[in-house]
Amino acid sequence: MKVSIVISVYNSHEIVRRQLLYFKKLNLPVEIIIVDDGSNPPIEGASYFTGNHLAWTQGLGRNLGASNAIGEYLFMTDIDHILSKEALEDALNFNGNKMIFRRQIAILDENGDIRQDKETLRDWGYENDDLSASVHGNTFVIKKSIFDELGGYDHQRCLLGYHPVTKKGDDCYFNAKWNKKFKGNDPVVGRDIYMFPIGRFNKNGDLNPKGLFHNLSQDGKVKAYKQ
Repeated sequence: MKVSIVISVYNSHEIVRRQLLYFKKLNLPVEIIIVDDGSNPPIEGASYFTGNHLAWTQGLGRNLGASNAIGEYLFMTDIDHILSKEALEDALNFNGNKMIFRRQIAILDENGDIRQDKETLRDWGYENDDLSASVHGNTFVIKKSIFDELGGYDHQRCLLGYHPVTKKGDDCYFNAKWNKKFKGNDPVVGRDIYMFPIGRFNKNGDLNPKGLFHNLSQDGKVKAYKQ
């Protein structure tokens, strides 16, 4: 197996269903690992369960997924990102150290199909004509051997309960370790992936339009225990 996709997820049951349907339609030779990081109820179709009930610990889920992955490369991503067929093909043909991706705004509909038409995106709260979005540090392809050498996501950092946008999240610390080890060796940029219009990409700044994602970012539970 060349590529293992690893997604750590909490309380986003319907998006998981759509993602698994989407991956099935792509029919590419990749391993798909969904790690349930303490959802209530548990997510049907998850590959592994952390059994964790602390807030915002996706790094623990990623570590668990990576430890069980059989792929030479890990494709780390979040449930609100949609991996394009082109990006996956780039990953399957990749032989370097790390690959990152620019993003376009899109959604996965109920049938697991990518939608970018204006009417659908407006319904999701996106009203701009420009569909491009920046690279995000939490989606990348990396050699599993390098991930293991770097120690994966730092266990103690994963227990801080911080959202990554505070610049204190586990993604930031992991990427800093990679940057230090491979200083001067920029990651390769693959073809674009997609992302749901949430947060600053939503006209109301909504982090959970349609109620399909978790609410840890906006309901005061980021540093609390999951209920």
